[in-house]
Amino acid sequence: MNVKDFFAGIFFIALAGYFTYVLVDNMSLLFIDSTTAWQYFVAFFRVALIIFLFNLGLSLIKRFFKGNTAKNGDAR
Repeated sequence: MNVKDFFAGIFFIALAGYFTYVLVDNMSLLFIDSTTAWQYFVAFFRVALIIFLFNLGLSLIKRFFKGNTAKNGDAR
């Protein structure tokens, strides 16, 4: 049980939460007539980044609680 895994997981979940707040705060700007395709691409990329960071944070917290992780020879 590595304490660094737990705090790294909390950090990545908090970072995903911040990015979610920023995305939702500017969501009304996506639905105006002058929105370009580039802005939609950036919004899609932000959602993908939020999902990745949240998943990474949960994986690190899970590794903290599980304790023993699979080494290179054991993952079959």
